[in-house]
Amino acid sequence: MMLTALNDFARERGLTDDPLYEVKPVDFFIRISAAGKFVSLESTAGEDGRGKPLSIPRLPQRSVNIAAGFFADNPKYVLAYEKDAPKAKAGGVEKRVARLDAFLKPVREVSAETKDPEARAVESFLTSEAERRKVLAARDADEWTGSELLAFVVGDATAPVHQNPAIRACWERRSGEKRALGRTARCLVTGQEGVVALTHPKLKNVPEAQSSGASLVSFNAPAFSSHGLEQGDNAPISQEAALGYVLALNDMLRRTEQRRFRQGIQLGDGSVLVFWTRASPSEESLLLSWMDPTEEDLQRFTESPFHGLQPGALDDRAFYAVTLTGNAGRVAVRDWFESRVGEVKRNILRYFDDLRIGNAPTGPTPIYRLLKAVEAPSGRGLSPDVATRMVGAALRGLHFPRQLLTSALDRLRLPPADDRFEREQLRLRVALIKATLLRLPRSGTTPLEVTVSLDKNNASQPYVLGRLFAVLERLQGAALKDLNATIRDRYFGAASRNPVTVFPRLLQLSVHHASKAGENGRWLERTKGEVMALLPPERFPRVLGLEDQGLFAVGYYHQREAFFTKREAPAPGESDASSS
Repeated sequence: MMLTALNDFARERGLTDDPLYEVKPVDFFIRISAAGKFVSLESTAGEDGRGKPLSIPRLPQRSVNIAAGFFADNPKYVLAYEKDAPKAKAGGVEKRVARLDAFLKPVREVSAETKDPEARAVESFLTSEAERRKVLAARDADEWTGSELLAFVVGDATAPVHQNPAIRACWERRSGEKRALGRTARCLVTGQEGVVALTHPKLKNVPEAQSSGASLVSFNAPAFSSHGLEQGDNAPISQEAALGYVLALNDMLRRTEQRRFRQGIQLGDGSVLVFWTRASPSEESLLLSWMDPTEEDLQRFTESPFHGLQPGALDDRAFYAVTLTGNAGRVAVRDWFESRVGEVKRNILRYFDDLRIGNAPTGPTPIYRLLKAVEAPSGRGLSPDVATRMVGAALRGLHFPRQLLTSALDRLRLPPADDRFEREQLRLRVALIKATLLRLPRSGTTPLEVTVSLDKNNASQPYVLGRLFAVLERLQGAALKDLNATIRDRYFGAASRNPVTVFPRLLQLSVHHASKAGENGRWLERTKGEVMALLPPERFPRVLGLEDQGLFAVGYYHQREAFFTKREAPAPGESDASSS
Protein backbone atom coordinates (compact mmCIF):
# COMPACT_ATOMS: atom_id res chain seq x y z
CA MET A 1 0.00 0.00 0.00
CA MET A 2 2.78 2.43 0.85
CA LEU A 3 4.60 1.97 -2.46
CA THR A 4 1.31 2.25 -4.32
CA ALA A 5 0.50 5.55 -2.60
CA LEU A 6 3.99 6.87 -3.39
CA ASN A 7 3.76 5.79 -7.02
CA ASP A 8 0.35 7.49 -7.30
CA PHE A 9 1.87 10.67 -5.81
CA ALA A 10 4.65 10.61 -8.41
CA ARG A 11 2.17 10.23 -11.28
CA GLU A 12 -0.24 12.87 -9.98
CA ARG A 13 2.54 15.42 -9.49
CA GLY A 14 4.09 14.72 -12.89
CA LEU A 15 7.33 13.27 -11.53
CA THR A 16 7.20 10.28 -13.92
CA ASP A 17 6.03 12.13 -17.02
CA ASP A 18 9.46 11.64 -18.64
CA PRO A 19 11.02 8.50 -17.12
CA LEU A 20 14.07 8.56 -19.43
CA TYR A 21 15.15 12.04 -18.34
CA GLU A 22 15.66 13.92 -15.10
CA VAL A 23 16.30 17.54 -14.19
CA LYS A 24 19.73 18.08 -12.64
CA PRO A 25 21.80 21.21 -12.01
CA VAL A 26 24.51 21.13 -14.70
CA ASP A 27 27.50 22.97 -13.23
CA PHE A 28 29.66 23.42 -16.33
CA PHE A 29 29.47 23.25 -20.10
CA ILE A 30 32.61 21.97 -21.82
CA ARG A 31 32.65 23.93 -25.07
CA ILE A 32 34.62 22.16 -27.81
CA SER A 33 35.23 22.80 -31.48
CA ALA A 34 33.83 20.67 -34.31
CA ALA A 35 37.21 18.93 -34.33
CA GLY A 36 36.93 18.04 -30.63
CA LYS A 37 39.40 20.66 -29.37
CA PHE A 38 38.81 22.27 -25.99
CA VAL A 39 37.59 25.88 -26.23
CA SER A 40 36.36 26.89 -22.77
CA LEU A 41 34.90 25.71 -19.50
CA GLU A 42 31.69 27.67 -18.90
CA SER A 43 30.06 27.84 -15.48
CA THR A 44 26.25 27.91 -15.41
CA ALA A 45 26.02 28.99 -11.76
CA GLY A 46 23.40 31.60 -10.95
CA GLU A 47 23.30 34.12 -8.11
CA ASP A 48 22.73 31.30 -5.62
CA GLY A 49 25.94 29.58 -6.75
CA ARG A 50 24.08 26.56 -8.12
CA GLY A 51 24.29 25.13 -11.58
CA LYS A 52 21.58 25.62 -14.17
CA PRO A 53 18.82 22.97 -13.91
CA LEU A 54 18.63 21.06 -17.20
CA SER A 55 16.93 17.92 -18.44
CA ILE A 56 19.56 15.22 -18.97
CA PRO A 57 19.38 11.49 -19.75
CA ARG A 58 18.63 9.82 -16.44
CA LEU A 59 21.84 8.86 -14.66
CA PRO A 60 22.29 5.17 -13.82
CA GLN A 61 22.15 3.76 -10.32
CA ARG A 62 25.61 3.27 -8.88
CA SER A 63 27.49 2.99 -5.61
CA VAL A 64 30.80 1.14 -6.00
CA ASN A 65 29.93 -0.15 -9.47
CA ILE A 66 30.97 1.64 -12.66
CA ALA A 67 27.99 2.94 -14.65
CA ALA A 68 28.29 5.97 -16.91
CA GLY A 69 25.82 8.63 -17.91
CA PHE A 70 24.83 9.36 -21.50
CA PHE A 71 26.70 12.43 -22.85
CA ALA A 72 26.58 14.07 -19.38
CA ASP A 73 28.21 13.03 -16.12
CA ASN A 74 30.73 14.03 -13.45
CA PRO A 75 34.49 14.63 -14.06
CA LYS A 76 35.36 11.11 -12.90
CA TYR A 77 33.61 9.72 -15.98
CA VAL A 78 34.01 12.58 -18.45
CA LEU A 79 37.64 13.54 -17.70
CA ALA A 80 39.03 10.43 -15.95
CA TYR A 81 39.51 12.65 -12.90
CA GLU A 82 40.56 11.00 -9.63
CA LYS A 83 41.50 13.22 -6.72
CA ASP A 84 42.47 10.89 -3.90
CA ALA A 85 43.11 7.44 -5.35
CA PRO A 86 44.60 7.65 -8.84
CA LYS A 87 45.89 4.08 -8.69
CA ALA A 88 42.63 2.42 -7.59
CA LYS A 89 42.02 -0.73 -9.60
CA ALA A 90 38.81 -2.05 -11.13
CA GLY A 91 39.05 -5.37 -12.98
CA GLY A 92 42.78 -4.98 -13.53
CA VAL A 93 42.39 -1.52 -15.08
CA GLU A 94 42.80 1.76 -13.28
CA LYS A 95 39.38 2.77 -12.06
CA ARG A 96 39.62 6.23 -13.56
CA VAL A 97 40.33 4.71 -16.99
CA ALA A 98 37.48 2.22 -16.56
CA ARG A 99 35.07 5.10 -15.85
CA LEU A 100 36.22 7.01 -18.93
CA ASP A 101 35.86 3.90 -21.10
CA ALA A 102 32.34 3.36 -19.78
CA PHE A 103 31.41 6.95 -20.68
CA LEU A 104 33.13 6.79 -24.08
CA LYS A 105 31.54 3.49 -25.19
CA PRO A 106 27.99 4.80 -25.91
CA VAL A 107 29.43 8.00 -27.41
CA ARG A 108 31.40 5.91 -29.95
CA GLU A 109 28.34 3.78 -30.73
CA VAL A 110 26.11 6.81 -31.28
CA SER A 111 28.79 8.51 -33.38
CA ALA A 112 29.15 5.45 -35.60
CA GLU A 113 25.40 4.96 -35.89
CA THR A 114 24.28 8.53 -36.57
CA LYS A 115 27.39 10.10 -38.12
CA ASP A 116 26.26 13.19 -36.20
CA PRO A 117 28.97 15.92 -36.20
CA GLU A 118 28.41 16.81 -32.54
CA ALA A 119 28.69 13.18 -31.43
CA ARG A 120 31.91 12.86 -33.45
CA ALA A 121 33.31 16.00 -31.83
CA VAL A 122 32.64 14.62 -28.34
CA GLU A 123 34.23 11.29 -29.30
CA SER A 124 37.33 13.06 -30.59
CA PHE A 125 37.61 15.12 -27.41
CA LEU A 126 37.26 12.12 -25.10
CA THR A 127 39.97 10.15 -26.88
CA SER A 128 42.50 12.98 -26.39
CA GLU A 129 44.17 13.00 -22.97
CA ALA A 130 45.74 16.39 -23.76
CA GLU A 131 42.34 18.01 -24.36
CA ARG A 132 40.89 16.52 -21.18
CA ARG A 133 43.82 17.90 -19.19
CA LYS A 134 43.10 21.37 -20.56
CA VAL A 135 39.64 21.22 -18.99
CA LEU A 136 41.04 20.26 -15.60
CA ALA A 137 43.64 23.05 -15.87
CA ALA A 138 40.88 25.62 -16.49
CA ARG A 139 40.19 25.59 -12.73
CA ASP A 140 42.46 25.42 -9.71
CA ALA A 141 43.10 21.82 -8.75
CA ASP A 142 41.64 22.41 -5.27
CA GLU A 143 38.35 23.59 -6.76
CA TRP A 144 37.52 20.28 -8.40
CA THR A 145 35.50 17.93 -6.18
CA GLY A 146 34.62 15.22 -8.68
CA SER A 147 30.88 15.71 -8.13
CA GLU A 148 30.36 18.54 -10.65
CA LEU A 149 27.91 17.70 -13.43
CA LEU A 150 29.38 18.34 -16.89
CA ALA A 151 27.76 18.50 -20.33
CA PHE A 152 29.10 19.30 -23.82
CA VAL A 153 28.45 22.18 -26.21
CA VAL A 154 29.94 22.19 -29.73
CA GLY A 155 31.00 25.28 -31.63
CA ASP A 156 28.67 28.25 -31.33
CA ALA A 157 25.68 26.16 -30.28
CA THR A 158 23.59 27.16 -27.28
CA ALA A 159 21.96 23.79 -26.64
CA PRO A 160 24.06 20.98 -25.11
CA VAL A 161 24.88 17.94 -27.18
CA HIS A 162 22.66 15.58 -25.19
CA GLN A 163 19.62 17.63 -26.33
CA ASN A 164 20.48 17.10 -30.00
CA PRO A 165 17.39 15.41 -31.60
CA ALA A 166 19.45 12.64 -33.20
CA ILE A 167 21.22 11.84 -29.94
CA ARG A 168 17.95 11.95 -27.98
CA ALA A 169 16.44 9.47 -30.43
CA CYS A 170 19.38 7.14 -29.86
CA TRP A 171 19.01 7.36 -26.09
CA GLU A 172 15.30 6.60 -26.21
CA ARG A 173 15.76 3.66 -28.59
CA ARG A 174 18.60 2.17 -26.53
CA SER A 175 16.59 2.55 -23.32
CA GLY A 176 13.60 0.83 -24.90
CA GLU A 177 15.72 -2.08 -26.09
CA LYS A 178 17.26 -2.50 -22.66
CA ARG A 179 13.84 -2.60 -20.98
CA ALA A 180 12.59 -5.17 -23.49
CA LEU A 181 15.30 -7.60 -22.36
CA GLY A 182 13.90 -7.79 -18.82
CA ARG A 183 11.52 -10.41 -17.42
CA THR A 184 7.85 -9.41 -17.29
CA ALA A 185 5.53 -10.17 -14.39
CA ARG A 186 2.51 -8.75 -12.61
CA CYS A 187 3.69 -5.74 -10.61
CA LEU A 188 2.93 -5.89 -6.88
CA VAL A 189 2.48 -2.09 -6.83
CA THR A 190 0.29 -1.40 -9.86
CA GLY A 191 -1.26 -4.83 -10.44
CA GLN A 192 -0.34 -4.60 -14.13
CA GLU A 193 2.09 -6.57 -16.28
CA GLY A 194 5.46 -4.88 -16.62
CA VAL A 195 9.20 -5.38 -16.89
CA VAL A 196 10.53 -6.26 -13.44
CA ALA A 197 13.14 -3.96 -11.91
CA LEU A 198 16.01 -6.19 -10.76
CA THR A 199 17.43 -3.32 -8.69
CA HIS A 200 15.64 -0.18 -7.55
CA PRO A 201 16.92 3.41 -7.66
CA LYS A 202 18.34 4.78 -4.41
CA LEU A 203 16.86 7.22 -1.92
CA LYS A 204 18.91 10.34 -1.18
CA ASN A 205 19.20 12.47 1.97
CA VAL A 206 17.91 9.82 4.40
CA PRO A 207 19.47 10.31 7.88
CA GLU A 208 22.21 7.80 8.77
CA ALA A 209 22.25 6.42 5.20
CA GLN A 210 25.13 6.65 2.75
CA SER A 211 25.48 10.03 1.09
CA SER A 212 25.49 8.31 -2.31
CA GLY A 213 22.04 6.91 -1.59
CA ALA A 214 20.46 3.82 -0.07
CA SER A 215 17.85 1.27 -1.09
CA LEU A 216 14.40 0.88 0.42
CA VAL A 217 13.77 -2.38 -1.48
CA SER A 218 16.73 -4.65 -2.25
CA PHE A 219 17.75 -8.30 -2.26
CA ASN A 220 21.52 -8.08 -2.19
CA ALA A 221 22.36 -11.24 -0.23
CA PRO A 222 21.35 -14.93 -0.48
CA ALA A 223 19.53 -14.70 2.87
CA PHE A 224 17.05 -12.25 1.31
CA SER A 225 16.22 -14.51 -1.63
CA SER A 226 14.05 -17.59 -1.95
CA HIS A 227 13.10 -20.36 -4.43
CA GLY A 228 16.15 -19.62 -6.58
CA LEU A 229 14.99 -16.10 -7.45
CA GLU A 230 17.51 -13.30 -7.67
CA GLN A 231 17.29 -9.59 -6.76
CA GLY A 232 13.98 -7.95 -7.74
CA ASP A 233 12.43 -11.20 -8.92
CA ASN A 234 11.80 -12.04 -5.26
CA ALA A 235 9.13 -9.32 -5.11
CA PRO A 236 8.29 -8.25 -8.67
CA ILE A 237 7.88 -4.49 -9.01
CA SER A 238 7.87 -2.95 -12.47
CA GLN A 239 10.61 -0.56 -13.52
CA GLU A 240 8.06 2.24 -13.83
CA ALA A 241 6.67 1.68 -10.30
CA ALA A 242 10.16 1.36 -8.78
CA LEU A 243 11.15 4.65 -10.37
CA GLY A 244 7.86 6.24 -9.29
CA TYR A 245 8.08 5.55 -5.57
CA VAL A 246 11.75 6.57 -5.45
CA LEU A 247 11.10 9.82 -7.35
CA ALA A 248 8.26 10.61 -4.93
CA LEU A 249 10.38 10.08 -1.82
CA ASN A 250 13.42 11.85 -3.25
CA ASP A 251 11.24 14.83 -4.15
CA MET A 252 9.97 15.06 -0.56
CA LEU A 253 13.42 14.40 0.94
CA ARG A 254 15.37 16.95 -1.10
CA ARG A 255 16.87 19.99 0.59
CA THR A 256 15.53 23.51 0.15
CA GLU A 257 16.83 26.90 1.23
CA GLN A 258 14.72 26.87 4.41
CA ARG A 259 14.45 23.18 5.25
CA ARG A 260 16.66 20.13 5.36
CA PHE A 261 13.75 18.18 3.85
CA ARG A 262 11.30 19.79 1.45
CA GLN A 263 8.39 17.87 2.90
CA GLY A 264 9.76 16.07 5.91
CA ILE A 265 10.22 16.47 9.65
CA GLN A 266 13.52 15.48 11.20
CA LEU A 267 13.09 13.29 14.29
CA GLY A 268 16.34 13.56 16.20
CA ASP A 269 19.50 12.69 14.32
CA GLY A 270 18.49 9.33 12.95
CA SER A 271 15.11 9.47 11.21
CA VAL A 272 12.75 11.62 9.16
CA LEU A 273 8.98 11.62 8.76
CA VAL A 274 7.69 12.50 5.29
CA PHE A 275 4.02 12.89 4.47
CA TRP A 276 1.84 13.61 1.46
CA THR A 277 -1.85 13.83 0.61
CA ARG A 278 -4.30 13.24 -2.21
CA ALA A 279 -5.39 16.82 -1.66
CA SER A 280 -3.03 19.55 -2.91
CA PRO A 281 0.50 20.87 -2.41
CA SER A 282 -0.94 23.86 -0.52
CA GLU A 283 -2.57 21.55 2.05
CA GLU A 284 0.73 19.71 2.52
CA SER A 285 2.61 22.99 2.91
CA LEU A 286 0.10 24.13 5.54
CA LEU A 287 0.41 20.94 7.60
CA LEU A 288 4.21 21.05 7.39
CA SER A 289 4.27 24.69 8.51
CA TRP A 290 2.39 23.65 11.65
CA MET A 291 4.35 20.53 12.52
CA ASP A 292 7.78 21.92 11.57
CA PRO A 293 7.47 25.73 11.32
CA THR A 294 10.26 27.92 10.02
CA GLU A 295 10.98 31.31 11.62
CA GLU A 296 8.87 32.89 8.89
CA ASP A 297 5.98 30.56 9.75
CA LEU A 298 6.26 31.41 13.45
CA GLN A 299 6.04 35.12 12.65
CA ARG A 300 2.92 34.54 10.56
CA PHE A 301 1.25 32.46 13.27
CA THR A 302 1.54 35.32 15.78
CA GLU A 303 -0.80 37.27 13.51
CA SER A 304 -3.22 34.42 12.79
CA PRO A 305 -2.55 31.46 15.11
CA PHE A 306 -5.02 28.93 13.72
CA HIS A 307 -5.15 30.02 10.09
CA GLY A 308 -5.85 27.13 7.74
CA LEU A 309 -6.61 24.41 10.28
CA GLN A 310 -10.34 25.02 10.19
CA PRO A 311 -12.51 22.52 8.28
CA GLY A 312 -11.98 22.72 4.52
CA ALA A 313 -13.27 21.29 1.27
CA LEU A 314 -10.34 18.85 0.94
CA ASP A 315 -10.59 17.36 4.43
CA ASP A 316 -11.90 14.02 3.17
CA ARG A 317 -8.81 13.43 1.03
CA ALA A 318 -6.26 10.76 1.99
CA PHE A 319 -3.20 11.57 4.13
CA TYR A 320 -0.11 9.35 4.24
CA ALA A 321 3.01 9.45 6.42
CA VAL A 322 6.12 7.29 6.58
CA THR A 323 9.11 7.52 8.91
CA LEU A 324 12.44 6.45 7.45
CA THR A 325 15.87 5.82 8.90
CA GLY A 326 19.09 4.78 7.24
CA ASN A 327 21.57 2.04 8.03
CA ALA A 328 24.53 2.41 5.67
CA GLY A 329 23.25 1.23 2.28
CA ARG A 330 19.70 0.36 3.35
CA VAL A 331 16.63 2.33 4.41
CA ALA A 332 14.22 1.03 7.05
CA VAL A 333 10.59 2.02 7.64
CA ARG A 334 9.98 2.89 11.29
CA ASP A 335 6.33 3.87 10.95
CA TRP A 336 3.63 4.08 8.30
CA PHE A 337 0.00 5.14 8.51
CA GLU A 338 -2.91 6.47 6.52
CA SER A 339 -5.59 8.91 7.60
CA ARG A 340 -7.67 11.83 6.27
CA VAL A 341 -6.57 15.44 5.98
CA GLY A 342 -9.40 16.66 8.20
CA GLU A 343 -8.64 14.10 10.91
CA VAL A 344 -4.96 15.08 10.91
CA LYS A 345 -5.91 18.76 11.22
CA ARG A 346 -8.04 18.01 14.27
CA ASN A 347 -5.26 15.95 15.80
CA ILE A 348 -2.72 18.72 15.24
CA LEU A 349 -5.01 21.23 16.95
CA ARG A 350 -5.41 18.88 19.90
CA TYR A 351 -1.64 18.28 19.97
CA PHE A 352 -0.87 21.98 20.34
CA ASP A 353 -3.68 22.45 22.82
CA ASP A 354 -2.22 19.64 24.95
CA LEU A 355 1.21 21.29 24.79
CA ARG A 356 -0.06 24.75 25.71
CA ILE A 357 1.07 25.76 29.18
CA GLY A 358 1.56 29.00 31.08
CA ASN A 359 1.46 32.36 29.37
CA ALA A 360 3.38 31.41 26.23
CA PRO A 361 1.88 32.82 23.01
CA THR A 362 -0.47 30.53 21.10
CA GLY A 363 1.18 28.82 18.18
CA PRO A 364 3.21 25.79 17.13
CA THR A 365 6.55 24.67 18.51
CA PRO A 366 8.97 23.01 16.07
CA ILE A 367 9.42 19.30 16.73
CA TYR A 368 13.20 19.62 16.92
CA ARG A 369 12.93 22.14 19.77
CA LEU A 370 10.77 19.80 21.79
CA LEU A 371 13.14 16.89 21.23
CA LYS A 372 16.16 19.09 21.97
CA ALA A 373 14.64 20.15 25.28
CA VAL A 374 14.68 16.62 26.67
CA GLU A 375 18.04 15.43 25.39
CA ALA A 376 20.80 14.74 27.90
CA PRO A 377 23.47 17.40 28.52
CA SER A 378 25.88 15.18 26.61
CA GLY A 379 23.79 15.79 23.50
CA ARG A 380 22.25 12.31 23.44
CA GLY A 381 18.62 12.81 22.51
CA LEU A 382 15.58 10.57 22.61
CA SER A 383 15.92 7.23 20.92
CA PRO A 384 14.58 7.30 17.34
CA ASP A 385 11.84 4.90 18.39
CA VAL A 386 10.45 7.26 21.07
CA ALA A 387 10.65 10.31 18.80
CA THR A 388 8.88 8.37 16.01
CA ARG A 389 6.10 7.20 18.33
CA MET A 390 5.61 10.70 19.75
CA VAL A 391 5.12 12.38 16.37
CA GLY A 392 3.05 9.47 15.10
CA ALA A 393 0.81 9.79 18.16
CA ALA A 394 0.44 13.52 17.55
CA LEU A 395 -0.77 12.97 13.99
CA ARG A 396 -3.00 10.03 14.95
CA GLY A 397 -4.41 11.58 18.13
CA LEU A 398 -3.10 8.74 20.31
CA HIS A 399 -1.31 8.68 23.66
CA PHE A 400 2.38 9.57 23.88
CA PRO A 401 4.93 6.91 24.89
CA ARG A 402 5.56 6.78 28.64
CA GLN A 403 9.29 7.00 27.94
CA LEU A 404 8.69 10.62 26.95
CA LEU A 405 7.49 11.37 30.49
CA THR A 406 10.53 9.62 31.93
CA SER A 407 12.94 11.53 29.68
CA ALA A 408 11.39 14.92 30.46
CA LEU A 409 11.45 14.26 34.21
CA ASP A 410 15.04 13.03 34.08
CA ARG A 411 16.08 16.24 32.32
CA LEU A 412 14.22 18.38 34.88
CA ARG A 413 16.19 16.78 37.71
CA LEU A 414 19.47 17.99 36.25
CA PRO A 415 20.74 21.53 36.84
CA PRO A 416 20.13 23.93 33.93
CA ALA A 417 22.75 23.55 31.19
CA ASP A 418 22.43 27.15 29.99
CA ASP A 419 20.78 29.85 32.09
CA ARG A 420 20.13 32.01 29.00
CA PHE A 421 17.48 29.63 27.68
CA GLU A 422 16.42 28.01 30.94
CA ARG A 423 12.92 29.49 31.10
CA GLU A 424 12.09 28.40 27.55
CA GLN A 425 13.61 24.94 28.03
CA LEU A 426 11.68 24.48 31.27
CA ARG A 427 8.45 25.40 29.49
CA LEU A 428 9.05 22.88 26.71
CA ARG A 429 9.87 20.06 29.14
CA VAL A 430 6.82 20.68 31.29
CA ALA A 431 4.67 21.10 28.19
CA LEU A 432 5.69 17.60 27.09
CA ILE A 433 4.94 16.30 30.59
CA LYS A 434 1.49 17.93 30.53
CA ALA A 435 0.68 16.57 27.07
CA THR A 436 1.84 13.08 28.01
CA LEU A 437 -0.23 13.07 31.21
CA LEU A 438 -3.34 14.16 29.32
CA ARG A 439 -2.90 11.34 26.79
CA LEU A 440 -1.90 8.44 29.04
CA PRO A 441 -4.41 5.58 28.87
CA ARG A 442 -6.34 5.14 32.09
CA SER A 443 -8.39 2.33 33.57
CA GLY A 444 -11.04 4.65 35.05
CA THR A 445 -13.57 6.81 33.22
CA THR A 446 -12.46 10.13 34.69
CA PRO A 447 -9.69 11.75 32.63
CA LEU A 448 -6.81 13.51 34.33
CA GLU A 449 -7.32 17.27 34.54
CA VAL A 450 -4.20 19.32 33.84
CA THR A 451 -4.86 22.99 33.26
CA VAL A 452 -2.92 25.42 31.08
CA SER A 453 -2.01 27.79 33.93
CA LEU A 454 -2.12 27.92 37.73
CA ASP A 455 -5.16 26.27 39.29
CA LYS A 456 -5.44 27.47 42.90
CA ASN A 457 -8.35 25.10 43.52
CA ASN A 458 -6.47 21.96 42.51
CA ALA A 459 -5.95 19.98 45.74
CA SER A 460 -4.12 17.05 44.12
CA GLN A 461 -1.28 16.33 46.53
CA PRO A 462 1.52 16.04 43.88
CA TYR A 463 0.35 19.24 42.18
CA VAL A 464 0.25 21.16 45.48
CA LEU A 465 3.68 19.87 46.49
CA GLY A 466 5.08 21.15 43.20
CA ARG A 467 3.55 24.55 43.91
CA LEU A 468 5.01 24.51 47.41
CA PHE A 469 8.49 23.73 46.05
CA ALA A 470 8.24 26.74 43.72
CA VAL A 471 7.27 28.98 46.67
CA LEU A 472 10.21 27.73 48.75
CA GLU A 473 12.55 28.32 45.80
CA ARG A 474 11.21 31.86 45.44
CA LEU A 475 11.74 32.50 49.15
CA GLN A 476 15.34 31.37 48.91
CA GLY A 477 15.94 33.64 45.89
CA ALA A 478 14.34 36.66 47.59
CA ALA A 479 16.49 36.17 50.70
CA LEU A 480 19.86 35.24 49.22
CA LYS A 481 19.79 36.94 45.77
CA ASP A 482 22.68 35.64 43.63
CA LEU A 483 23.12 31.92 44.21
CA ASN A 484 25.52 29.39 42.78
CA ALA A 485 23.01 26.60 43.40
CA THR A 486 19.32 26.89 44.24
CA ILE A 487 17.15 24.35 46.02
CA ARG A 488 15.95 23.30 42.58
CA ASP A 489 19.51 22.42 41.59
CA ARG A 490 20.01 20.42 44.77
CA TYR A 491 16.65 18.96 45.73
CA PHE A 492 14.15 18.94 42.83
CA GLY A 493 14.69 15.28 41.97
CA ALA A 494 14.44 14.05 45.56
CA ALA A 495 11.47 16.31 46.34
CA SER A 496 9.50 15.01 43.36
CA ARG A 497 10.29 11.34 44.08
CA ASN A 498 10.47 11.13 47.89
CA PRO A 499 8.84 14.28 49.35
CA VAL A 500 9.06 13.14 52.97
CA THR A 501 12.86 13.11 52.86
CA VAL A 502 13.21 16.71 51.62
CA PHE A 503 10.28 18.99 52.46
CA PRO A 504 10.64 19.09 56.28
CA ARG A 505 14.21 20.34 55.89
CA LEU A 506 13.20 22.88 53.19
CA LEU A 507 10.38 24.23 55.36
CA GLN A 508 12.83 24.84 58.23
CA LEU A 509 15.13 26.73 55.86
CA SER A 510 12.21 28.77 54.54
CA VAL A 511 11.64 30.32 57.98
CA HIS A 512 15.16 31.79 57.92
CA HIS A 513 14.74 32.85 54.30
CA ALA A 514 11.48 34.65 55.04
CA SER A 515 13.10 36.67 57.83
CA LYS A 516 15.75 37.95 55.41
CA ALA A 517 13.44 38.68 52.46
CA GLY A 518 11.64 41.75 53.88
CA GLU A 519 8.25 42.63 52.42
CA ASN A 520 8.60 39.99 49.73
CA GLY A 521 9.23 37.43 52.47
CA ARG A 522 5.97 38.29 54.25
CA TRP A 523 3.99 38.01 51.00
CA LEU A 524 5.63 34.68 50.14
CA GLU A 525 4.96 33.35 53.65
CA ARG A 526 1.27 34.09 53.13
CA THR A 527 1.40 32.32 49.76
CA LYS A 528 3.15 29.36 51.40
CA GLY A 529 0.41 29.13 53.99
CA GLU A 530 -2.32 29.21 51.34
CA VAL A 531 -0.63 26.41 49.41
CA MET A 532 0.02 24.21 52.47
CA ALA A 533 -3.62 24.56 53.52
CA LEU A 534 -4.52 22.47 50.45
CA LEU A 535 -2.41 19.52 51.61
CA PRO A 536 -4.00 16.55 53.40
CA PRO A 537 -3.08 15.77 57.04
CA GLU A 538 -0.30 13.47 55.87
CA ARG A 539 1.42 16.20 53.95
CA PHE A 540 4.46 14.47 52.56
CA PRO A 541 4.19 10.96 51.10
CA ARG A 542 7.19 8.68 51.04
CA VAL A 543 7.09 8.00 47.30
CA LEU A 544 5.47 9.58 44.25
CA GLY A 545 4.86 7.46 41.14
CA LEU A 546 5.81 8.52 37.64
CA GLU A 547 2.50 10.25 36.84
CA ASP A 548 2.49 12.01 40.20
CA GLN A 549 6.03 13.22 39.54
CA GLY A 550 4.69 14.69 36.31
CA LEU A 551 1.93 16.50 38.23
CA PHE A 552 4.55 17.77 40.68
CA ALA A 553 6.48 19.29 37.76
CA VAL A 554 3.34 20.91 36.33
CA GLY A 555 2.42 22.41 39.72
CA TYR A 556 5.96 23.70 40.14
CA TYR A 557 5.93 25.31 36.70
CA HIS A 558 2.46 26.85 37.16
CA GLN A 559 3.41 28.47 40.46
CA ARG A 560 6.79 29.60 39.14
CA GLU A 561 5.23 31.22 36.09
CA ALA A 562 2.62 32.92 38.26
CA PHE A 563 5.52 34.68 40.03
CA PHE A 564 6.72 36.02 36.69
CA THR A 565 3.36 37.61 35.89
CA LYS A 566 2.25 40.87 37.43
CA ARG A 567 0.28 40.42 40.64
CA GLU A 568 -3.08 42.00 41.11
CA ALA A 569 -3.17 45.52 42.51
CA PRO A 570 -2.09 45.44 46.17
CA ALA A 571 -4.77 45.58 48.82
CA PRO A 572 -5.07 48.72 50.96
CA GLY A 573 -2.02 48.98 53.22
CA GLU A 574 0.04 46.50 51.14
CA SER A 575 3.26 47.82 49.66
CA ASP A 576 3.91 47.72 45.88
CA ALA A 577 7.46 46.68 46.71
CA SER A 578 6.27 43.12 47.06
CA SER A 579 5.28 42.90 43.40
CA SER A 580 7.28 40.49 41.31
